[in-house]
Amino acid sequence: MHEELAAYFNKLEFKSSFLTYGDGPFGSRALRSALSSFFNDYFNPVQKVLPKQLLVAGGVTSVIDLVTVGVADEGDGILIGRPLYTSFKNDVYARAGAKMVPVSAEGKDPMSEEMVAQYEKELQKQEKQGTKIRAVILSSPHNPLGKCYPIDALKAYMRFCQKYRLHLISDEVYAMSTYKTPSNASAVAFTSVLAIDTTNLIDANLVHILYGMSKDFSSNGLRGGILLSQHNPPLLSSLKSIALFSWPASTTENYWTALLTDRPFLDYYFAENSRRLAAGYARLTSFFTAHGIGWVEGSNAGFFLWADFRGLLGADIGVVGDDDDAGAKEEGGEQMVEAVAVNEKPAQGQVYKTSRRAKDRDDWFFGKLMAAKVYVATGDAFFAEEHGWYRVSFSVPERILKVGLERLGRVLEEVKKESGGAR
Repeated sequence: MHEELAAYFNKLEFKSSFLTYGDGPFGSRALRSALSSFFNDYFNPVQKVLPKQLLVAGGVTSVIDLVTVGVADEGDGILIGRPLYTSFKNDVYARAGAKMVPVSAEGKDPMSEEMVAQYEKELQKQEKQGTKIRAVILSSPHNPLGKCYPIDALKAYMRFCQKYRLHLISDEVYAMSTYKTPSNASAVAFTSVLAIDTTNLIDANLVHILYGMSKDFSSNGLRGGILLSQHNPPLLSSLKSIALFSWPASTTENYWTALLTDRPFLDYYFAENSRRLAAGYARLTSFFTAHGIGWVEGSNAGFFLWADFRGLLGADIGVVGDDDDAGAKEEGGEQMVEAVAVNEKPAQGQVYKTSRRAKDRDDWFFGKLMAAKVYVATGDAFFAEEHGWYRVSFSVPERILKVGLERLGRVLEEVKKESGGAR
């Protein structure tokens, strides 16, 4: 959608006020008003969103940095389920000094209510080791799984956070980037935490939402991010005192305000973006089916699929331990580990055995992809629990997707020949 947005922005008058500091370091009045209307119109909030509940910064990375400073001390932990968006690690650490704590699914559905037990298990482990857990970050819709959380799961996270007095930070940057096709019509629809009545679930002052321009508005170069905290004025006030370091550009504020207040264009834009995402999803899943590649089913959000190349890469592919030694045992003279599959297709609790060559095999495959000039992100980049998983994006112009899939197809055929066929 870059061309459409560029054409839209080029029609706007660039005013001399765009060259000033604007209204201050935490968002112009006009933008915060436009954003509050946007959330009220599109996110179905239980309580109306007000401009005073919003803080604007130079991108969601800056917002994560800010909110971490506000809720955690140096050395405190933030729980995030695996696989996860890799930049979270630096976002919570670089200034705040907080520790990202990945939560392993260990065979459970990462999007399910039962996953909450894994968070509790990890919290108890960390606190025994001296790390105080302060918050949970949910990627909702999920990156890299491309799925939406069921309402019951979101409520379970709220109860968990209430039990341990944790902040629940919902990263909803892909909220409007959802799509439907005949093959994923039954996928869980997106629900914002704003749309859930928190009564008897969690103190509302513990719930916060992250949002920005990068994903839904295809404008990661404009650096616009927001923190929405409806019931925690002290937190917002404290963060405004240091917002000088993440001051959003006036040009970004004015361009985003123009978009948000142009409802006819906004409706067209979101509908067309959804249509194109559906077309890209259909093209990629058709390619995967033809080449015998699996993916996490139920995806209906974001720009990518979480794809399973383990079968192609063979028996060497499997579990990723925290230090690649966890659970290791000797078998046939090789280091072996047992890995519980995280794909939805294998039977529940299915076990894979793999040698320590797994990472080497994964790196070998990635090297072939790069040599063929086709980039897909490795599971390592997303703290995957097993080698052999990749995030494959499809949100590019059709001609580029076509070339990329042709190159990927040639690599897959080459790997199959060298491996003696897919296993």
